[in-house]
Amino acid sequence: MIYFEKVRFKNFGSFGNTYTEVNLEKSPMTLVSGNNGHGKSFALLDSITFALFGKPFRKINIPQLVNSINQKDCSVELTFRINENKYKIVRGLKPKIFEIYKDDNLIDQHAKAKDYQKMLEEQIIRMNYKSFTQVVILGSSSFVPFMQLTAADRREVIEDILDINIFSTMNTLLKEKIAALKEEMKENDRKRDIAVSKIEMQKSHIKTLEEKSKKSIDDFDIRITESMCEQNLLQEKSNQSVEVIDGLLKTVDDKDSVSVKIGMFERLITQVENKQTRYEKQLDAVRGKNTCGECGQKIPQEMIDNMVGDTEEKLNELNSGLTEMTTELNKLLSRNEEINEVLVNVQTLQKELNELNGKINASNQHIRNLQKMREQVSSDTDSIDEENEKLNSYMEDAETIQKERRQLVGMGDSYAVAYSLLKDSGIKSKIIKHYLPIINKLINHYLTSMDFFAQFHLDEEFNETIKSRHRDAFSYMSFSEGEKLRIDLSLLLAWREIARLKNSANCNLLILDEVFDSSLDGMGTDEFMKLLHSLGKKCNIFVISHKADHLADKFPVMMGFEKKGHFSRIVK
Repeated sequence: MIYFEKVRFKNFGSFGNTYTEVNLEKSPMTLVSGNNGHGKSFALLDSITFALFGKPFRKINIPQLVNSINQKDCSVELTFRINENKYKIVRGLKPKIFEIYKDDNLIDQHAKAKDYQKMLEEQIIRMNYKSFTQVVILGSSSFVPFMQLTAADRREVIEDILDINIFSTMNTLLKEKIAALKEEMKENDRKRDIAVSKIEMQKSHIKTLEEKSKKSIDDFDIRITESMCEQNLLQEKSNQSVEVIDGLLKTVDDKDSVSVKIGMFERLITQVENKQTRYEKQLDAVRGKNTCGECGQKIPQEMIDNMVGDTEEKLNELNSGLTEMTTELNKLLSRNEEINEVLVNVQTLQKELNELNGKINASNQHIRNLQKMREQVSSDTDSIDEENEKLNSYMEDAETIQKERRQLVGMGDSYAVAYSLLKDSGIKSKIIKHYLPIINKLINHYLTSMDFFAQFHLDEEFNETIKSRHRDAFSYMSFSEGEKLRIDLSLLLAWREIARLKNSANCNLLILDEVFDSSLDGMGTDEFMKLLHSLGKKCNIFVISHKADHLADKFPVMMGFEKKGHFSRIVK
């Protein structure tokens, strides 16, 4: 069940830029009064239907809902709860806003406002505009009573109240599936025709191949064998050359280290020779000096002899080391010459090996050409087996297509059964038949409660028959306005009771717009007030009326509206 808590709005209709709030749960019965044009209908009717369905209850153009003075920032907020969840709908104009909150969290908005609205109606409030107005609002303005709806609209309202419109949705989806199934059947027929044609053509092709004479392939077998023998000889020579090359390369596996050592010794010899030159220059300089070049004092001969001795000793050490390094370098150079001779031989053998590999590759190509020519010659024989395999494949495809067809036919039979169940004369008809006696009983109960003694009957096509006392059967349009209002009230109360039983379009709100101002006489008013008082325990009733003075003592709470300047407001 939906419990509407409050609605608040600003710049909506005749209301100004400050939010006006209406508590929808304040009292079981509230009398709403005010002069025409002071905002009663905007506050209770148009605001709620605009929040829920994006359109006012009365026939007002959407742009005209924005306050004509401020001309912007029109906003309506409606809060309600369902079970343990609390919802808030925010809808506005200039700028355009449409937001749905669940437990203070914004529900993800769909790409299209239409889809967002559909989600609100089908998944949250489970009512559309027609159903809502039939069970929540009864008014004298812009209200189309159930009895004045078309048969299709009557069915839609009752299906919504009985919560069986899911079957209509299922029927729509089923029709789409049936249409898709027909296309699949057509595609299956096309595939089957193609498969039969391919099988017949393949059989004819195989027969033609079998009639052709076989060609000999022995000559190609001999030539291929000879070429393969020649190739084997070439391969043996190639293998032998590889072994020789590998053996030679193993004898010179030190070529890299020898090269590195030669470079190292050459650098060391150069360094030693450079040191020798420096020491020889130092020796010449020491021998030719008797005085110090800085202070001019005479250098003792003993000091000169010591310096000469030290330098000559270092020169002797360098000469000895240079001799050893030169000897080792010569050995390395000799080894390097041997290595180079081996590498030259390897290059010669590698060249011969490359020539052998070239001949082997040419032999391979020659053998492949011979094999290809053999295949071409033998293709007529071998292709028969291949074509027979293709034929078997085509026949398997045809069997698969036939199997698919049997499955599609089975699906079609299932769809046909489901379609018979989901159409209006199927499951929905049985459910409606079950509830029609209850509906008629409730309607007649409420009619009797308002001293309207007539037997009201809705049939399965939702056509009415009304038998009044001392009269024959009449239709709804045959009665006076006061009698039609009693019927409308009875229907509204019956729909609310059915909705309560089904827990479908059930809610706590009931709004009666100027019902007491029209065709109810004094007795009818009293009887209807008794009904309202009994309903007040189950819902929150708002009665909009110009007869506040006559009705004030019948309501515990009154809400008045007045227009001050250009803006409406609530007054107590």
